[in-house]
Amino acid sequence: MISAAGLDAVHEGALHLLSEVGCAVLEPEALALFAAHGAAVDGARVRISEELVAAALATAPAGYTVAGRRPAGGLPVGAGADSVLATASGPAFVLDHGERRHGTLADVRDAVALTHLSANLDVYALAIEALDVPDERRPQTIAYTTVTGTDKPSRVDVTTALELQVALDVAEILYGAGWHDRPRLWTVINTTSPLQLSLEAGRSLLRLARLGQPVCLTVCAMGGTTAPLTLAGLLAVQHAELLMGLVLTQLAQPGCPFLYGGTSSVSSMRSGALLMGVPEYWAVVEATVALGHRLGLPVRTGGALTDAHVADAQAGAESALGLEAALRAGADFVLHAAGILSSFNCFSTAKLVLDDELLGALRRARRPIVVDSDTLALDVVAAVGPGGSLLGQAHTRRHARAAAPDGLMNHDPYETWVAHGSRDLATRADARVAELLAAYTPPDDLDELTVRQLREYCLA
Repeated sequence: MISAAGLDAVHEGALHLLSEVGCAVLEPEALALFAAHGAAVDGARVRISEELVAAALATAPAGYTVAGRRPAGGLPVGAGADSVLATASGPAFVLDHGERRHGTLADVRDAVALTHLSANLDVYALAIEALDVPDERRPQTIAYTTVTGTDKPSRVDVTTALELQVALDVAEILYGAGWHDRPRLWTVINTTSPLQLSLEAGRSLLRLARLGQPVCLTVCAMGGTTAPLTLAGLLAVQHAELLMGLVLTQLAQPGCPFLYGGTSSVSSMRSGALLMGVPEYWAVVEATVALGHRLGLPVRTGGALTDAHVADAQAGAESALGLEAALRAGADFVLHAAGILSSFNCFSTAKLVLDDELLGALRRARRPIVVDSDTLALDVVAAVGPGGSLLGQAHTRRHARAAAPDGLMNHDPYETWVAHGSRDLATRADARVAELLAAYTPPDDLDELTVRQLREYCLA
């Protein structure tokens, strides 16, 4: 989607923005850190040299493993590892059998359970906000619900001081006082485009970096409103903000794991809304991965994003193309890989199971074709001969189970489909959600003392 010369031009353009225009940094300690290392600081405006960027790139790791709760649960990030796939993240609304409403704690429990059961999703990424829980108790309540509901890693919110403290306290309960001896927390810290880092974002970045925890800095610039409408200009703004965050992370803690994150796209010139299901977004995904990998950094992108408001054909097409773009480009961490609608604004359990099936299909399609004497099956073809049938052959029976489609998509002939009730995909998805939730059992890896400590801290 972008040439090597184009990547060079975007990088040089971002360096120009950093050194000549600068970024607004609203966290006082971050400003002092920049100044102490030679950046030009004028009030809240920070101008960063190419040398500071080069020094940060020299210490940021190309890959690392985020430890899991179980010994075998660590997830490698970057350096040739498979993409880490995470659910929808943070919407306030839920689509409930065609009706849109605010999310509840019960929705969180369902989303956690479906993630826990998924064969494709690696991380529960705060799929829904529980707006029926008071603000002052929500971080603790959500933390308890997620860590007792799945043994998969969970993304934690660190937008406010309370959220950050709860994340650190819960990590200590789970792993002990030395929990930060290795990367453990999955977080996302957002910049404020154009070219700004807020007080809250700066505070969380510094705290996590000094604890050696992965900093997933993400830019969601909006072409035409908070960045140029042209894709090259949009990428230059996104790249500049990410380089600024990278430098700050490495100044705070050289060698701190960093995740280069971009979910920028263009805005509608009719409504001003951010568009996530358009071809321009898929191109930006590929360019974002190319820019991050060019620097030797792991990259986070979006995934099954769509501007559709229900799980219809538009949602399926846009989600499939978004996921395919991210996986083909080699994104290291894919957030919003399942369950998201209405750009970033609505969660759907039906879409989560549909996206989960789509992820499985994409992974299956990307498997290399095995070529050996068994798979070539020349002896089987010779035994059958011209005009014969291979249906009854032992070779066919041996491979049949792996080849048979098994999922939500219809692969039956028309008459069989009618005989089974002529159910469309949305109906089958709702039924699958009900089946999965009925079969769900929570994980059993937490001892009673840990559960009691979590209960006392989170629910008292």
